[in-house]
Amino acid sequence: MADLPNILIVDDEAQNLEIITEYLSDKPCTTTSHQSSVQAWQELESNPTAFDLILLDWMMPEMDGLELLGRIKQNPALKFTPVIMQTARTDRQDILRGMAGGAYYYLTKPYSQVTLCGIVNAALDDIQRFKQLESSLQQSDPGRPLQSSAEFELRNLNEADQLATLLANSCPEPGKVISGISELLINAIEHGNLHIGYAEKSALKKDGVWREEIERRLRQVEYQNKVATVRYDKNASSINITVTDQGLGFNWRSYLDFDPERAFDCNGRGIAMARMMSFDELQYNDAGNQVTAIIKI
Repeated sequence: MADLPNILIVDDEAQNLEIITEYLSDKPCTTTSHQSSVQAWQELESNPTAFDLILLDWMMPEMDGLELLGRIKQNPALKFTPVIMQTARTDRQDILRGMAGGAYYYLTKPYSQVTLCGIVNAALDDIQRFKQLESSLQQSDPGRPLQSSAEFELRNLNEADQLATLLANSCPEPGKVISGISELLINAIEHGNLHIGYAEKSALKKDGVWREEIERRLRQVEYQNKVATVRYDKNASSINITVTDQGLGFNWRSYLDFDPERAFDCNGRGIAMARMMSFDELQYNDAGNQVTAIIKI
């Protein structure tokens, strides 16, 4: 992968390609453009690790965006590459079809430069974090996995990364569960202990200062003693990882599934992705300040 993120832009309208490229010209990234979805797929097939993010138009001749998305997500080397679907189709059923196909980021045409850069920032941040977790897992020494039960405390993002790696290495499929574990640990820190709400996180993600704000709050007196606790329990049939924070909780029920109403936001998809991709089940307490991830053995 290049030092700068490489973004593939696929749109059959030359003017749209020019506008998007211009909008992204101030960002630290490189771009590759294709008017043909067929040619874009040929390049993706031949070099699947070349791109960190794909910006894809829905309505195109030859092969529409939904079909190209399906091919991307069926390719093992491409399935974790984030795709931003740009479309004028905002009907709930259309959005659900796109989400079912693996498009978790959306742009409604027409959109501003600020909106485009905000969703690009969020998608790149998510994939960068995923790759860092993968790298951490590959470089870690699994040692002796946790055998029965253990308890931990964590306070910051570095501790969350280290604990996610340890816990993942104690599960049957570490690469499958590590991103979901990380999501739960980070939620406990940012939403629970540091009281960063949904709308505030969206703004921080758009501005690319989410991590900086977490570090700033961790230095404040009112948050210095806040910790999240994690319990690992293994029995004959499952591994249970329970995460508890010191916050007041949240309305978790609406976050277990992908919600079309949040499809155009910069955040809000992490819990649903964790439930679908990493775990067999997620169980929250009523308040929402404790969650148990269940991994069946």
